[in-house]
Amino acid sequence: MNKNTVSGDIVDLKLGQMGAKQITKLRSNMYIVDFQLEHGLLISYVFNITKHDKYFLQRMRPYAMVQGKYANTKEITQFIKEDLKQFRVAEGSSNFDEFVGISRKSVQLAQEVEQLFLNYNVDKPTLDEMDATLNRMMQHLEELKTQLPKINP
Repeated sequence: MNKNTVSGDIVDLKLGQMGAKQITKLRSNMYIVDFQLEHGLLISYVFNITKHDKYFLQRMRPYAMVQGKYANTKEITQFIKEDLKQFRVAEGSSNFDEFVGISRKSVQLAQEVEQLFLNYNVDKPTLDEMDATLNRMMQHLEELKTQLPKINP
């Protein structure tokens, strides 16, 4: 039996115990896992098990976000458990739909920037202007982190 298959089955079992609504196995090393929260929010993850028995995780819903590589089944299930806990709290916010909309726009922004660079000859002044705008936005986000009350799920 393939080690990836065994590792995937372990994660499959653990995520099922955590309340996964559906787990779809594609080939022997890719899984799509759906969770439906109490208020109806659907959260989906996709993870691949690499040939070195590591896990590459992406959250696909409610918006796409690469989460990175994890060393073992415990790390990946722990991340998903904490992520779900945070979304359970966030789902109750009166601003949750706006938050998801902003998050989706940020994903779209990254895609648009990539398409711009891959398909157009962007000059240095334009790049500098884009960089300055993004730096202002990042600075604003950092300032907000010091001004807003933190949520503890």
